[in-house]
Amino acid sequence: MDSLRAPAVDDGLLHVTLAPSLRHDWHPVAFADDVATRPLARRVLDVSLVVWRSDGGRVSAARDRCPHRWAPVSNGTVVDGRLRCPYHGWSFGADGRVAEIPQLPPSASMPPSACLDVIATSEWAGMVWVNLDPDGRGLPVLDELADPAFRMIRIGAIDYTTSAPVIIDNNTDATHIAHVHVGSFGADQDPRIPVSTATRTEFGLRIESPEMPVARTPSDPRPGTRRASTEIWLPFVQITRLHYSDGTTHVLLKGCCPVDDDRTTVHLTVLRDDLDEPDPVDEIVDFELTVEQEDRAILDTVPGGFPLDPRLQSHIKHDRPGIVYRQALGAHVGHPGS
Repeated sequence: MDSLRAPAVDDGLLHVTLAPSLRHDWHPVAFADDVATRPLARRVLDVSLVVWRSDGGRVSAARDRCPHRWAPVSNGTVVDGRLRCPYHGWSFGADGRVAEIPQLPPSASMPPSACLDVIATSEWAGMVWVNLDPDGRGLPVLDELADPAFRMIRIGAIDYTTSAPVIIDNNTDATHIAHVHVGSFGADQDPRIPVSTATRTEFGLRIESPEMPVARTPSDPRPGTRRASTEIWLPFVQITRLHYSDGTTHVLLKGCCPVDDDRTTVHLTVLRDDLDEPDPVDEIVDFELTVEQEDRAILDTVPGGFPLDPRLQSHIKHDRPGIVYRQALGAHVGHPGS
């Protein structure tokens, strides 16, 4: 979509594909170990991309069309680290330049226009991130990645049919737990929970939630408490630390890739300091996926246009973190008054 055709925020609603600022941000498109021997087709902010591993194991990305006849190169193959188009066999290196045209002798000059439109990539936290138009903004910071006490567990990629800010807004809100998550961790929770605080930061916002009772803690079958601290790294990355009364900590890293205005892929990883390497993780993965599917059942019914203007919806005092997120995101995309 052409970002010049319409304003990013229309009648108080944010449309992510129309916000040029979001093209300067890093968005996750895959788990790193999924980028292996074949190219992957991905879409970010309504832009079609191809992701592949080139020479030396480096991850590369480009707009998904061959410069020759615009065939999607994601339907091709990777041969000796080069991305080969399925239409005429043209091959491209990590820098996007054509490396081989089978119809020409090796000594022939290559057309200077025979280049893929390369996209900036980075590998961080076991995920591949892309930036359509880098301007110096960095990736989030997660100290636990370098802490040997924490074990990282890949949960998976979950496709939603709503926009990325709708999903992040859901993660600023604890009041839905008693109603949406009765099948996982919200059973018997009193909906009259304490109010969380939210503070703007240089990366977005931080939400602090008071201690709440839990039926059991990770290392003790007896009741205990849990305190949550959440960082929202603008625009669409959530890092939540769950501190339990038994001394254990769980960290949820959720990177939301804005596929378009009505589709988002959530990449979810968990870090825990209560697991040894041999411990099985299947139950952990199943539990986290259950929580996501409970959210998805609701959020897939929510319109993708995100209300930056808080006057468009009703709120209670518990919704303060969501209001602060709207203010921070509005400022991030250049919405007047945010």
